[in-house]
Amino acid sequence: MADPHIKSPMDQWDHLLVIIYRLGFTLAFPVIALLPWNLDYPVENFVFLSAAMCASSLHIYSKPIRLLLQFATWAGLLCFVFGLPNIAMGGAFITLGGLCYKEYFCFKVPGLRFQPLILAALWLCMVFNADIAARVLATISAFLFLVTSVYKWRMPRHFDIGDKTKYDV
Repeated sequence: MADPHIKSPMDQWDHLLVIIYRLGFTLAFPVIALLPWNLDYPVENFVFLSAAMCASSLHIYSKPIRLLLQFATWAGLLCFVFGLPNIAMGGAFITLGGLCYKEYFCFKVPGLRFQPLILAALWLCMVFNADIAARVLATISAFLFLVTSVYKWRMPRHFDIGDKTKYDV
């Protein structure tokens, strides 16, 4: 998690990674909203893309937490490739929910700290075909992703990086 009062020098890769991270949150908004509607279009592929964008570019000082959130997405992608889509979706939701929890401490968006629980409940509803509950939870979750995306895009990019000397390597 970054310190907004510290402005570390940023190269083009830092700028690119911050943009990819923010685009992951932005993409999560429509795909989570559409996920439980059983469209003929493979929306779940874009959930994985959103989680991979966030996991590949996240800036968290603590190495164990950073690796846990990244591992959840990569393990989820492997599960998807090997034909275990429900487990795969859980991995993507762990990453996205965990990052929303982290972002709660930056923005204090009401409800954002409950995003991991909302995504877990959404996952359970999708696994057990509780369509109405899944649609309600997806709407709430998508709205929280939208609000978070707006907040993320409005802040300077160096806020996402923080103090480069504090990262566990």
